[in-house]
Amino acid sequence: MRNLKKVLALVLALVMSLSLVTIANAADFSDNADIDYSEAVDVMVAAGIIDGVGNNSFDPNGTLTREQAAKLITYMLLGENSEKLGVEGTSFNDVAATRWSAPAIEYCASLGIIDGAGDGNFYPAGKLTGYAFAKMLLTAIGYDSQLEGFTGAGWTIPVASIGMEVGLDNGLEKMFGSAEISRQEAAQMALNAIKAPLVQYPNKGNSVSVNGVVVDFTSQQYEYITTTIARQQTISDQKLSNSDDYTIEFGEKYLPKLELRRETDAFGRPAYTWAYDKKEIGNYLDDTDLVAEFTTKVTGKDLYDAITKNVMEHLEDKVISVYIDGETESTVDGKTGTGVNKIFTVDEVKRTNNDGVGGTEKGVLTQVFVTRIEGTRETTYDVKVVIINTYLAIASEDYDSKNGEVDVDVFALDVTSENTSKNPDYIKNAIAKGKTGYVYSTSVTVEDENIDVSAVKEDDMFLVTVADGKVQTMVAPEVVADATIDSFKKGKDVPVE
Repeated sequence: MRNLKKVLALVLALVMSLSLVTIANAADFSDNADIDYSEAVDVMVAAGIIDGVGNNSFDPNGTLTREQAAKLITYMLLGENSEKLGVEGTSFNDVAATRWSAPAIEYCASLGIIDGAGDGNFYPAGKLTGYAFAKMLLTAIGYDSQLEGFTGAGWTIPVASIGMEVGLDNGLEKMFGSAEISRQEAAQMALNAIKAPLVQYPNKGNSVSVNGVVVDFTSQQYEYITTTIARQQTISDQKLSNSDDYTIEFGEKYLPKLELRRETDAFGRPAYTWAYDKKEIGNYLDDTDLVAEFTTKVTGKDLYDAITKNVMEHLEDKVISVYIDGETESTVDGKTGTGVNKIFTVDEVKRTNNDGVGGTEKGVLTQVFVTRIEGTRETTYDVKVVIINTYLAIASEDYDSKNGEVDVDVFALDVTSENTSKNPDYIKNAIAKGKTGYVYSTSVTVEDENIDVSAVKEDDMFLVTVADGKVQTMVAPEVVADATIDSFKKGKDVPVE
């Protein structure tokens, strides 16, 4: 074993990076570090909807142009068939039929997705605002620009209103608006549109003009396009509230090779996997039901406040499921307190409990998920508490290019001295319960299939999370310069040699 004095000192000097990235096969661009919306970029690139800009770069913060937006939406609607489009002439003075974007511009114009600038020009290289791109996406989904007020003075108000209702702003750091939209923001909005249900108008009505005033007759509200065929639900199994019909999402009609599967990740959190043409794109955290997260010791009161009284009174089977590094044996019964680890019970989650609950600690990520379950008689809730530890890992060798892997020593706290010597499987037995234990290491092989370890050298240090017997995330620690350790408390059972 390595010198533990050195290891413990290094652990104290590390800044624990607990904003866990999703576990995914990200698109391989040289500027991946600048991509904030990696899921959207991964999916859009895998489906062929958007590409890089050359030189192995995606240019995530570059501004989307009007012609690029037309090309993007054309591919969303036609897929590979968009490459077969051709034009002999165009509707705009400044778009030559030979221009690379001319077929996409003409196609979108024919569907009413795009308009000119009112002077006969389109300005293809012009910048695009968030409002303008949202209008294009909403029209592609099926909303009528005239009926919904997407034209004329004040057009941005209905675009913003319906756009938020549809969820075009989901995941964006700020809502789309009058600012120019970046390439990665456009990818996120396009992904949101792919997950949106399609709409249609059963009767768009008739209109007459009286003294210059247009009067509409029998114009109806849009309705969702639906189906009763369950196997067509490749993106969402959402149903209308008043029937058993499924809504048809944009991706289900126009991108049949794209699939979204609901599941859980290695840590036990709600997650989903995107796949294209049966090839997995990546696995991503579903934070829809995430109600709270902590990186400090969590008290029973903290959990009670996060979960709420109403949910606590209507727990499914009176159980809170607790996962530590993905271990499901932590599930405990609120009535009997039974469970393999007995981390904490429902009875400890109460307003008067200011004591910390087991497994949570400073520097440990605790996430709370509350899922609503609609029942025939009453609504119940499923509550899941996910606890994720971050460990120190040190490479025990240089990257093995032949096998595409590297071995690292992962240092962990075990809860008993017996486990240290008799069971090296720290994932199941080194569960931190707020107690001190032995510091020991176990060797884990990290393959470069999901984590790029090609540049790792012996003795390089990393912060890792581990679940399902594998390193799930691996990042270089931030070095704290000129830091001073004022005090260090050593548990009586921790040997320092």
